[in-house]
Amino acid sequence: MPTEPIFAVSGWQLLFTLINLLLNFFILKRFLYQPVKKMFEERRKEVEDTYSRAAEAEEKAEAMRDEYEEKIAAAKKDADEIVRSATRRAQLRSESIIDEAKTTASGMITRADEQIAAERKKAVNEIKNEIADIALMAAGSVLEKDMDDESHRKLIDEFIESVGDDQWQS
Repeated sequence: MPTEPIFAVSGWQLLFTLINLLLNFFILKRFLYQPVKKMFEERRKEVEDTYSRAAEAEEKAEAMRDEYEEKIAAAKKDADEIVRSATRRAQLRSESIIDEAKTTASGMITRADEQIAAERKKAVNEIKNEIADIALMAAGSVLEKDMDDESHRKLIDEFIESVGDDQWQS
């Protein structure tokens, strides 16, 4: 009995297996490997696009943040300038009002001093006139009578009483 080898390979079988393997390889490559590779490539591009869009968005956000910070700084600077300007105007206005008040007060004091001086002069003139009237009345009374010391003193007392009641009450 001839012994057959356990593993016998025939040329045709090897050729059909090789053709089958190549055919499976090309079919799998064509219908499985290339679509999967294409899908992976598309996914890679999609991820890269997402990353690039995210990077662009981040750059835009940073640019907007920088612009916002510049605007805030400019607004703060403008606000500080407005406050400084308003403070200066208020201070100038305050000084103007104070100067005007001082001028007005000085004028009022001057007018009051003038009025006081005029009233004093008027009062002095009135007192002089009254003294002159009193002196004239006294002189008239003295001339009417020849008097000794006692009658002179009595006459002055009577005169003062009569003048005191009439003249000094008005």
